[in-house]
Amino acid sequence: MTELLIRIFLNKNKSAITRHSYGRLTGIVGITANLILFTVKVIAGFLSSSVAVIADGFNNLSDAGSSVVTLVGFRLASAPPDKEHPFGHGRMEYITAMVIAIMILFAGIELVRTSLNKIINPTDTEFGLVTVIILVLAIGIKLWLALFYRNIGKRIDSEALRASSADSRNDVICTTFVLVSALIGWFTDINIDGYIGVGVAVFVMWSGISILRDTVSLLLGQAPSTELVNDIKNTVLSHQGIIGLHDLIVHNYGPGKCIVSLHAEVPSEDKMVHSHDLIDQVEKEIAEKYSAAVCIHMDPVDINDERVNALRTFVTGILEDIDSTLSLHDFRVVFGKTHTNLIFDIVVPFKYKNKRDLLEKVEQLVQESDPNLFTVITIENSYT
Repeated sequence: MTELLIRIFLNKNKSAITRHSYGRLTGIVGITANLILFTVKVIAGFLSSSVAVIADGFNNLSDAGSSVVTLVGFRLASAPPDKEHPFGHGRMEYITAMVIAIMILFAGIELVRTSLNKIINPTDTEFGLVTVIILVLAIGIKLWLALFYRNIGKRIDSEALRASSADSRNDVICTTFVLVSALIGWFTDINIDGYIGVGVAVFVMWSGISILRDTVSLLLGQAPSTELVNDIKNTVLSHQGIIGLHDLIVHNYGPGKCIVSLHAEVPSEDKMVHSHDLIDQVEKEIAEKYSAAVCIHMDPVDINDERVNALRTFVTGILEDIDSTLSLHDFRVVFGKTHTNLIFDIVVPFKYKNKRDLLEKVEQLVQESDPNLFTVITIENSYT
């Protein structure tokens, strides 16, 4: 069905379809499906005097509103870079997902209010075959809609569509509970309509909170995935002439829009022109592979001086004895007549709240080994 809709409303050539085109399609499909569900559920709810069915119908109305937000969000996100936003408007998709989450949350709150009122002031419900058929059809439509959103969301890596898919999945669960309530009331005359409504509402609110938490994390600057980090590292280190890297940073400006910066270590004896040309080549490869803006800083490293290598191994051993999660980079040595300076950066986990204690401990252990060794240390956290 998804492929059929794409062929009919978009383009037979999938490679020519833009994110905006996919977003527009999902928005229109979502609005149409949810408005139909809202209409039939509200009619069925009034006919059966069921607050759970009516509330479920208004939940579909909020879903239609969410589809409108999705439609607008993709339109805004597709806008090209401008003077005020040189990195484009891709983060509008995250804002769209956040708005959808807030709408889900408010729908759940309203559903709690309505359901509690039904528990306090119970009224008889009159479920019938028509109501049951409508709820079964609604479950089928929502299940397809959840799969549709997830399919498109995977194709274009869209957080907004993942949120919409989760919302539709929740609706399947909610409507299933409402159906169970209808069947129990139909066969036993036991009215659990209000209690089912509360359970559905709690589930809806939890879903909204989860989506909101994940989306806010992206907007705040969530660390890149381990898979992406490892792939970038492997791509850089696959080039002969690069012996290490550190300070990898990935700035996310929306799906498929990021800035990658890192420090690439090269042998200090290599010609600068050769190393610079290599770095340019790596930057171009990463830019094409990830559709990213890339900036690589070149760090010359002395790998043939036995004294430097011995001191690097010595300091590395000290860090491993303190904590195996510590690492160092940018190790340099300045030899003098009276003393020797060891200059390096230590990367620490975020659990190290008192970095001063760590710095003093490393300095102490180095000087206990050789009083003529002095340390110039920068302590930093990893950005990945």
